[in-house]
Amino acid sequence: MVFGSFSFIFIFLPITVAGFFILGSRNNRLAAVWLVLASLFFYSWWDYRYLPILLTSITFNYLMCRHIIYAHESQRKRWLTISVIINLISLCYFKYVNFFILSINDVAGDNLPLLNIILPIGISFFTFTQISLLVDAYNNKVKEMSFTNYVLFASYFPYIVAGPILHHKEMMPQFADAANYRISANNFAVGLALFVFGLAKKLLIADNLVFVVDPVFANHNPQFIQAWVGLLAYTFQLYFDFSGYSDMAIGVSRLMGFQLPLNFNSPYKAASISDFWLRWHMSLSRFLRNYLYIPLGGNRHGLRKRYRNLMLTMLLGGLWHGANWTFVIWGGLHGFYLCVQHGWQFLMSKRTKSATPVFGFAYRVLTFFAVIIAWCFFRAPNVASALDVLAGMAGMNGVSFVTEINPFGYVMLVISACIAFYMPNTNEIFLYIDSCYDKSCPSFSIYRLKWSPSLRWGLVTGLIFALCILSMERTQDFIYAQF
Repeated sequence: MVFGSFSFIFIFLPITVAGFFILGSRNNRLAAVWLVLASLFFYSWWDYRYLPILLTSITFNYLMCRHIIYAHESQRKRWLTISVIINLISLCYFKYVNFFILSINDVAGDNLPLLNIILPIGISFFTFTQISLLVDAYNNKVKEMSFTNYVLFASYFPYIVAGPILHHKEMMPQFADAANYRISANNFAVGLALFVFGLAKKLLIADNLVFVVDPVFANHNPQFIQAWVGLLAYTFQLYFDFSGYSDMAIGVSRLMGFQLPLNFNSPYKAASISDFWLRWHMSLSRFLRNYLYIPLGGNRHGLRKRYRNLMLTMLLGGLWHGANWTFVIWGGLHGFYLCVQHGWQFLMSKRTKSATPVFGFAYRVLTFFAVIIAWCFFRAPNVASALDVLAGMAGMNGVSFVTEINPFGYVMLVISACIAFYMPNTNEIFLYIDSCYDKSCPSFSIYRLKWSPSLRWGLVTGLIFALCILSMERTQDFIYAQF
């Protein structure tokens, strides 16, 4: 059951929200239990075999969290180490065992059989979410919590498939706040509008770019124009697909009074790679920084170790996305980019002359170019295919102005680029009214749109929703659901 399906929009979501508020008007705990059951049903809808894996993970981590909180000081680190290792072993087994077997077969020429392993959807998200809670429990940032609220935190259906990665300090207080179990007209209005605009990103933009992208990566030796158009189309398809999912997740959660963390802030407007990671998949960036980069030493032990920590963090971040060497290369490229950026900034810091607007524009163009080159490995099924597309972009496969790309694909590419580069994002349109809105990464936009619960916005939202309904039968799976 995906967010963009008839069964979710017209059956699951109305029943879940109605049951939540009916029970919430009587007893908050009953409403929380109802939301837990709805979340488990939503997750098991994909494949009932996923549910025992999720429940085992939740039960184990809840018990480990209690052990860490109440254990003697001399025992707490041991419990943390055991719990994190078991979580990582579980993640590696389900996600990477066959990848390791294939790698051994390729290197050693063996023919070891692959294991018949079920890969639970969203396992990276709920595993990382719980690991962060275990680490914070060890650092005395987590106190006693009810089992119901913990299960709700770990299985909450708006995030479970493709994030964002949740943090306990953002969600647990909300689950304990009685005010969130009461209907709010403002929450309903904001939530519905956010959901519809996220749905439009997915159905009207991302899914219409698929038909431009797929032939390029399926075709051998794509020529210059086809390779560039295909990779640019994927660059925007990925953004609108994942950003659309995040907007829908935030909107669905807002309907029930809970605010998920922001996950995107116009990443293609970034002026550097570090700026890009402050804007792209923000919850993952925060996790990698707080639970990997900083524990490795961060930038506290000299430039050489700083660059080492950046590379290790991004390599592991790439591997987190999938069991393929293409993801490792993608992460390695971003690690390399970050090292080059910090080296350049170190050299430029010795100059007293301030940067000009021309430099700012050049930095944005260079950053975007670096990002799309890395996306080639992210999308390609294997390294050879990625190199083939890059060769086409360099003109090594020939140049032809006659392509098999449908003219509608070019129109969608231009529309998506204009929206991504020049329009305000949904955070700026809808969430400026919330105290949780992070203004640390302002974005340039040629328009300043401010949402309000007015007739004009209602008509716009209704029209967009109608267009989405007409496109719903041909919806594609969410890209990040595979991670």
